[in-house]
Amino acid sequence: MIVPGNKPSFASRCLAAAVLAWTAGLVALPAAASVPAADSAAAIRALAEFEDACRSTKPLWSVDLCGPIVLVDPRTRMAVTNRPDPAGRFAPRDGAFVGEWPADMPVANTSIDWEDTRWAMILLPLPEDAFSRLRLIAHESFHRIQPELGHDPADALLPHLDEEQGRVWLRLEIRALGRAIATEGAGARAAVLDALLFRAARYAEFPGADSLERRLEGHEGLAEYTGVRFALDVTGPDPELVTELLDAFERRPTYVRSLGYGTGPALGLLLDRYRPGWRDMIGPEPDLDRRLARAVGAPLADSRAQAVRDAALQRGAAYGADIVRAEEQERAQRRAADLEVYRKVLVEGPTLTVELPDRLLLFNPNTVLPLGDEGNVYPGAILMGDWGRLTLEDGAALGNADRSRARVAAPQSPEPGHAGLVEGPGWTLELEAGWHLVPGDRPGDFRLARVDAEH
Repeated sequence: MIVPGNKPSFASRCLAAAVLAWTAGLVALPAAASVPAADSAAAIRALAEFEDACRSTKPLWSVDLCGPIVLVDPRTRMAVTNRPDPAGRFAPRDGAFVGEWPADMPVANTSIDWEDTRWAMILLPLPEDAFSRLRLIAHESFHRIQPELGHDPADALLPHLDEEQGRVWLRLEIRALGRAIATEGAGARAAVLDALLFRAARYAEFPGADSLERRLEGHEGLAEYTGVRFALDVTGPDPELVTELLDAFERRPTYVRSLGYGTGPALGLLLDRYRPGWRDMIGPEPDLDRRLARAVGAPLADSRAQAVRDAALQRGAAYGADIVRAEEQERAQRRAADLEVYRKVLVEGPTLTVELPDRLLLFNPNTVLPLGDEGNVYPGAILMGDWGRLTLEDGAALGNADRSRARVAAPQSPEPGHAGLVEGPGWTLELEAGWHLVPGDRPGDFRLARVDAEH
C-alpha cells in the first residue's frame, strides 16, 4: 500500500487499534428533514441535465441509457428519483420526486431492483463538474441496462495485479494506451501495438489472467467506457482529458478490482477510432483487447513466453520502464509488511465473523488487497445483513472468495455501549433487535447469532 511520507500505513494503524482496543468516536448525522433544500435542488438539476443529454446525443447502445435513476445521500438517506417510487411516497418536486430511501435497502453506486423495476443508484453529493457528473450517472445507468444487452459478465478480482510484475506490465500498458489516444497516424498504431505487447507479457507471466481480466473489463470496463464516451459526447472531445484520466488511474493504490476503470475506456475509445460500429457487434464476451488487435491488424503474438517478455522489455524503455520497476519494487516491500499486519489482525488474532448471505459488502474498488487463500482485505467497507450494519471507519474486513462471509478484528467487549452500538477496533456495529455476539470457535473470537437461536 502506497503511503506518503512517514505517516503510518493503514495496516499499521489497524494493528495498533487492535492492540490498544481503542473506541471509535461517534458522529451525529443530521436528520433528513434538516438537509438544505439546495441539496435536493442540485440533485434534481443533475437528473434533468442527464435526461436532456441522453435525449440529445446519439444512442450508444441498442437499449436506452435513459431510465429510472435514484440519487441517495448516504448520510441522511434523502433520495431523489426521476420516476415515481414504487410505494408512491416520494413528493413530486420540479419534475422529480423527493423522499427518504428505505432503511432496509443498501446504499451504493450500483444498479438495484426496487420492486419490479431496475434502477441506477448514485450516491450524493455528485461531482461538481459536468463531465465527471455525467460520466458517473451514465456508468451506473449502463449497469442498469447491462443484462438486457446480453453481456453482463460476473464480477472478478485480479490478485495478480497486486503482484510486482503484474503491476509493472499493466502500468506500461496504460502509458501506451494513453500515448495512442493522444496521437494520430502511425505513431498511434505503434503505441496500440506496444500496449497489446505489454498485455501479452502479463498474460504470459500469469497464466489464466486473460480470462479474469476480460471478465472485469466486460463488467466494469464497458460501464466506465460508456460513462466516459457519453460525457465526451455531451461536453466535447478532449484527448488530453482522457490521458489525464489514465494518468490518474495509474496512480491508484491497487488495481485488483479497478482494472476496467482504466483499460475499459481506453480500449473502447480506440475501438471507436479503428473499428466504428463495434458496439453493434458486441456479444456475451466483449474481449475488448482482442477486438482492438484485429482492428489495428496486430501480428499474432509469439506463443513463447520468453520471446514475448524479451520483446516487451525492449519496448518498455520508451515508456519509462526502469522508473516503473523501481517504484514497484519499493511498493512490493511495503505491501509485504502491510499484508503481514493484516494477517496478524484478521487471521491470527481474535475476530468477529459475520455472515453475508446477500453479499452486501460495500467497498471501494481502489483499496482491495488480496490475502492469498484467506480471501481479500476490504479497508473502510460497510457490511450489511439481517443482523444489522457494520461500518468500518478506520479498520478493514477480510472477506472470503465470494464475499458471503467476513471477519473484522474482535471487540474488547461484546456488549453494546452507551449509544446502543457494539464498537470494535476501527468499526461500529448497529445490531438489529434479537441479535447479539456469542463466542466463536477460538478463544477471543465472536460471531453473530439470534437470541432465540441460542435457546
